[in-house]
Amino acid sequence: MAVRTRPFPGRVSARRRSRAAGAIVAAVLVGAAVAPAATQVGATWAPAAAHVVGAGSAERLTARPSGTTASPLGYQEYLPPGYGEEPRPLLVFLHGVRASGDGSASGLENLLRTGVPRLIAEDAWPTDRPFVVLAPQHDVPVDDSIVEACADAEHLGSCFAEMQHGLGHPQDASPCMTAGEVRDFLAYAVDAYDVDPSRILVTGLSCGGVGLWGYLAAGDGPPLLGAVPVATDGRPAWDAEGCALGGTAIWAFHGDADRTMSPLGGTEPIVNLEQCPSPPRQGVRLTVYPGVDHDSWSRTYDLSAGHDIYAWMLGL
Repeated sequence: MAVRTRPFPGRVSARRRSRAAGAIVAAVLVGAAVAPAATQVGATWAPAAAHVVGAGSAERLTARPSGTTASPLGYQEYLPPGYGEEPRPLLVFLHGVRASGDGSASGLENLLRTGVPRLIAEDAWPTDRPFVVLAPQHDVPVDDSIVEACADAEHLGSCFAEMQHGLGHPQDASPCMTAGEVRDFLAYAVDAYDVDPSRILVTGLSCGGVGLWGYLAAGDGPPLLGAVPVATDGRPAWDAEGCALGGTAIWAFHGDADRTMSPLGGTEPIVNLEQCPSPPRQGVRLTVYPGVDHDSWSRTYDLSAGHDIYAWMLGL
């Protein structure tokens, strides 16, 4: 399948030193329109069954601030009922830029505002899902040069992805979760928790997806069984590694009206991966929400759009 391509947003020559990095990000990250349907590429997946909310998921959520464990990052932890009886699948959630923080107890509260941690915190996570869920926190970068350089880019998040990848995911300057952070956290999680190392699943929204694609491109940590990047840009990873990314099953989601992460960043890697030999390529699929801006994750994670990513993960 052919797809129209265009270059990544270019680097901005004139930096706006007078604007704080956080203000730039907050001004550009916008809400999303609701869309009733989605376009899918890849094998057909049946709509999700009625979402049944479990009882008491919030009571099983624990903040693990930086320095209180051997983890390289502070994180939120959810352990399902019966944890410890047998190894469980591990689901790691990588947050967007607005949930960044220093990993302290107060900083980790930012993680509860969106995505999987929000569902758990609001008792909207069925407790019969068997996953151990961990959500590490990336800190706001000390060096805001990438943020400032991208201030006037057409798609701010896609510019973040391009520059962060091009610079090798520098720890002090990356606005998004880095490939190294994902690698080190996964290594910690597999060692510290009673999880099945052959069933590691990672999902990331927006900036978290940048870290997820970067990790897949680096290929130097625990292998992933499945990945769900949402509203993010995987083109730098594809340009770097091509078909080698296909060792992990991937289901990508994007809104076709996204003004923060170019829709091409969600569609092109999957369309390209579909052309790779299978095997060794694992299954790939793409869901595009018509008329939806940057927040394509809420309907994806709460299953209100009818795509049961959790059943898909468990079926891999």
